[in-house]
Amino acid sequence: MALQPLRPATTRAALSSRVSLLITAQLARGKVGVEAVSSQLHMSRYTLHKKLKTEGLTFARLLEDVRRKQALTYLQDRTKPLVEIAEQLGFSELSAFSRAFKRWMGTSPAEYRLIRLS
Repeated sequence: MALQPLRPATTRAALSSRVSLLITAQLARGKVGVEAVSSQLHMSRYTLHKKLKTEGLTFARLLEDVRRKQALTYLQDRTKPLVEIAEQLGFSELSAFSRAFKRWMGTSPAEYRLIRLS
């Protein structure tokens, strides 16, 4: 049985998954940058953007998805202040995090915690 070449969908999923993992790791250490991620993948920023574009994705979209998922996880810890969550997600201030969260979930982080997690 001959080995089949990877299908584009498999390659795409692998790239976006790797980018998401690198974004998650960078968020844990501070700010996230496309330059650092593309460097870790041994490609230029332009090449990364081009490959993600073929998947219908952007770096900004992947970053937003990672932040949204992590925000939902962090909000489950009621002892963690919203300011700390915003900082851990790489937002410059709480208001920026609140605006983004409201865009994602239709409610503020404080209201989400109060209503959905009570």
